[in-house]
This record gives sequence, structure tokens and C-alpha cells, in this order.
Amino acid sequence: MIAKHIKFADKYFETDNALESAIYAGYSPKTAKEQGYKIKERDDVKQYLAEQRKKYAKKHDVTKDRLIEEYAKIAFFDIRDIYNEDGNLVNIKDLDSKSAGAIASIKSFEEYETDKAGNKNLIGTNKEIRVFDKIRALQDLGKHLGLFEKDNEQKKTDVIINLSKEKIKQISDTLENDL
Repeated sequence: MIAKHIKFADKYFETDNALESAIYAGYSPKTAKEQGYKIKERDDVKQYLAEQRKKYAKKHDVTKDRLIEEYAKIAFFDIRDIYNEDGNLVNIKDLDSKSAGAIASIKSFEEYETDKAGNKNLIGTNKEIRVFDKIRALQDLGKHLGLFEKDNEQKKTDVIINLSKEKIKQISDTLENDL
């Protein structure tokens, strides 16, 4: 692989943009789109990118097991786990990693009441909790584990219809009359 291709591949790994990567590697902006496509389709470049992905995943400890574990946190999240026996939210620092991993964001809103003297008094704090998409996590997890392949195989059916020339003529005549 030549230096230009390595430069292209390194930028492509960073940006996932073949045009930008080709220009960065020194190709003319006029031909960069075509060159970028050709370079990213080269077997040696594909292999180089695959090796870079493996190194990156290893460096950041990204494994299939960890991905499945994170999907499972979302897919099997139970809202009851973030409330205590009194029906109050558990302190965020006390959440277990399963529950915390399913939460996308928490917003707090303070509510005030104005008394007769015009003083604002805090009457409470509302918390809005948004969790990651459970349905998508279940679907993605199921696809990854191949749980839907059997269902897809069952949906495939071959339909064989044998029609005589007379029946085909009858259908054809009916269609012509309907038009």
C-alpha cells in the first residue's frame, strides 16, 4: 500500500468520508470523489481499516461481550429499580450499574410558590428521567444473537400456481373488461 493510500485510510478511519479523505491524502478535489471510492474499495485498504478497527477496539476495551452487556442493560431495564420503597427516586449515586446504564438523561426542575408577601419559596423539585430506547435495544440484541432468523425463514414461502390456458384467458378477459 502506498503512502497516499495510508494517509487516505487514516483520515477515512477518523471521518468515514471518502471525499474528504481523498482530498486530505492529496488527490485533486475534482477527482477526489471517484478516487476516494476506488481507494476505499481496495482489498489492501479494507484490510488496513479492519486492522485499525481491531486496534481501536482493543485500546478502548470494546468487546462483543461488553456491547451485549450494555444492550442488555437497556433491553431489560425495569423502571421500578430506580425508586425506593417509599416511591421516591433513588439517589443517582446509589443506582446500580444496570439501571444507570439504561438512563440517557436526568433533568431537574425546581418549583416555587409565591407567598402573600411576594417571597418565592421552593416547594419541590421535579425530575424528568429519559431512558434509552428499550424496543430498539431488544431488536438489536435479538438480531445480534440471531434470534429472528428462524422467524424470517418461516416467512419464506414458495407459491406455485398452475393455470391452464383457459384460466389465463379468463383472467385476462376479466382484467380487460375492468379497464
